[in-house]
Amino acid sequence: MRHSLTVLMLAVSVTACGSGGPSRAERAAAEQAAREAEDARLRAENRARLDAERLRALWKYQQSTMAGGAQTTSSILSTGGVDTDGSGEKPVQLIFRDHANWGRSSYLVLQAGDFACPPGCTVTVVVDDEGPVTIKARRPNTDEAIALFINDHAALWALAGRARDLRITFPLKAGGTRQARFEVDGLDPSRMPGW
Repeated sequence: MRHSLTVLMLAVSVTACGSGGPSRAERAAAEQAAREAEDARLRAENRARLDAERLRALWKYQQSTMAGGAQTTSSILSTGGVDTDGSGEKPVQLIFRDHANWGRSSYLVLQAGDFACPPGCTVTVVVDDEGPVTIKARRPNTDEAIALFINDHAALWALAGRARDLRITFPLKAGGTRQARFEVDGLDPSRMPGW
């Protein structure tokens, strides 16, 4: 009787173990799924890190002396080129400048063509998927550089500081308007103290 009871208890415990948990195949499948999920998470983190590094590298920061005054600039080239004079697509540069004598400013620079902005004009700025913002602009009376100053530099800086994607539409002497797109998400605001 004692032997029968031991055999019965052993049979009950083996049966309970077999039905109470996942099978070996189920455990292996769960472990494989967990490994795949972890690999996917690590790949996503790596892609995000690389993209953040790429976005930071788009910005160029300089400190120099210009026209007798200390100058700090943060600049970025447009993503893709813009045809501003019929000679083909070229990048447009967006610059934020802090100069000891001239103060703070923001402006676009073309490699070819020219802005249509006598004596003033406006640019349209779009942040990510938000609605357009219109900002007054002016072109300096000089042929030394093809630049268009965006009057409210503080507003443009604030827009750039919260955007991933910034699109600026501007008027051209060649006719019509063009749009330059800037991937501004990598901006380091500490490079322009006080802005």
